[in-house]
Amino acid sequence: MRRARGFTLIELAIVLVIIGIILGAVLKGQELINNAKVKRVQNDMRGFEALIWTFYDRYGKFPGDCNGDGLINPYIHYPLDNNPTASSLCTGTGPDPDYPFNDMKYAGLLPGEADNRDIARHAFNGQFKIGRAVPQGSTTNYNVIAISGIPCFAAQAIDRSVDGVVHSGRGRIRRWVTSYQFRDNASDDWSSVCTSPQTTTSIVYLFDKAPN
Repeated sequence: MRRARGFTLIELAIVLVIIGIILGAVLKGQELINNAKVKRVQNDMRGFEALIWTFYDRYGKFPGDCNGDGLINPYIHYPLDNNPTASSLCTGTGPDPDYPFNDMKYAGLLPGEADNRDIARHAFNGQFKIGRAVPQGSTTNYNVIAISGIPCFAAQAIDRSVDGVVHSGRGRIRRWVTSYQFRDNASDDWSSVCTSPQTTTSIVYLFDKAPN
């Protein structure tokens, strides 16, 4: 009766090397995908900024600044709806978060019949918001492009790209914390919330001015 032949040490070593190569390729591929998503989110953020300033050049106010006081009316924590093309620019001081998107639709800067929730969705399946927010502990309003539901590695990469440093409480990229508030603390950093690169967080981009 013949005894079953097992693997030799050399054969096992070759198998382990092959497995290591495959795992390395998978991890590298995932890293490339994640980097592409980060770049896409940042490009979309800059795209919205360009549309906002194009609208400003055309109408002398920001989209969603319904009363022309220099501040976009809705706060960023209100949910978006599926709104069709606006028949006119917004007026009054309502909190509807669709106002900025509908104003840009009216101006022909966004596709008219598209669902605002689809327009606002980013590569990590969260949303962009355009509106106002305040620093924690303050009542001063600032215009922002907010990005909800992104992993910490993406938030930090965008922060580094825009501000040159990774700091969640200073610069033009800040951590969006609760409701319509963002961090404003010189000692704050991402370590307080980013326990792993995949931890989900949200940020705001202060596109026209930032606290001192």
